[in-house]
Amino acid sequence: MSARNTPTQYGWITKSLHWIIAIGLWAMFFFGKYISNLELGPDNYHLIPRHKAFGMLLLALITIRILWRVTNPPPAALPAKPMEHLLAKLVHTVLYVLMLATPFFGWIGSSATGFSIPFFGLFDIPLIWGEDEKVADLFLMLHGYAAMAMTALATMHILAALYRHLIIRDETLRRMVR
Repeated sequence: MSARNTPTQYGWITKSLHWIIAIGLWAMFFFGKYISNLELGPDNYHLIPRHKAFGMLLLALITIRILWRVTNPPPAALPAKPMEHLLAKLVHTVLYVLMLATPFFGWIGSSATGFSIPFFGLFDIPLIWGEDEKVADLFLMLHGYAAMAMTALATMHILAALYRHLIIRDETLRRMVR
């Protein structure tokens, strides 16, 4: 299998980034929901730095994925109704925006709390905003809403892929799985 995309197939780099990021984003969504429902204390405070570190790792992978997509265009779209092509482009574009915005909102919100962002104990991610409680509250709220919007769109993306696979019976899903 080719590393690069071809006119008809995704390359292994695109597929790998797609599935690693997809699994990572879903895991982070549920991990974030779990943390937000906890009464934080000494027994579970260690979970927040892990969420931050994995969020920054995902941000790096998402950035690589976007750069890869720009330099390595996807295969040609399969035949579909014009509205389906438009919706697919819209959902993909908004997903990419949310994949970037969600961790950035978390990074700004976390920075504004004044707490560091340790990266798996190796180093601290630089804070990008001064300590400000109102900014922290706003951006952490935006972080949560963006994560919920992203999971809603990702669910639509999954359902559309399953529709194309099970009902239309085309190669859409197979091109990303095989």
